[in-house]
Amino acid sequence: MGAPDFPYPHRVAQPLGVLRLQLTPASTGAPPSGLWCPYSRDLTREIPHLVDHFPRGRIDRVVYAPRDWEVVATEVFTRHGRIKVGFLPEDRAGGLVLLRQIGGDIVRLQVAWRDGH
Repeated sequence: MGAPDFPYPHRVAQPLGVLRLQLTPASTGAPPSGLWCPYSRDLTREIPHLVDHFPRGRIDRVVYAPRDWEVVATEVFTRHGRIKVGFLPEDRAGGLVLLRQIGGDIVRLQVAWRDGH
């Protein structure tokens, strides 16, 4: 029979679609970075989508600027369980999300919304 595919099915919204993410090549030697285009400004929905479909390793913490999002949180639920979420200082805001991967690498993502804000 096996374990359920997802331990928190009641805590995650329906899938959003393909993950709109571009990452720098892994072989550049620079810290990983990229561009992410979320579907909405609902962090509680977008971060689980990003974490669950992230193509390089597993994410265990997320830091963001609350003023960039309409719905904010200090934790989100993903297929891997609960992820702690922290806030960037106000002077570091402006469409930036930091992801900490298991193992310590930090991924810097510039956020670009379709609405242009």
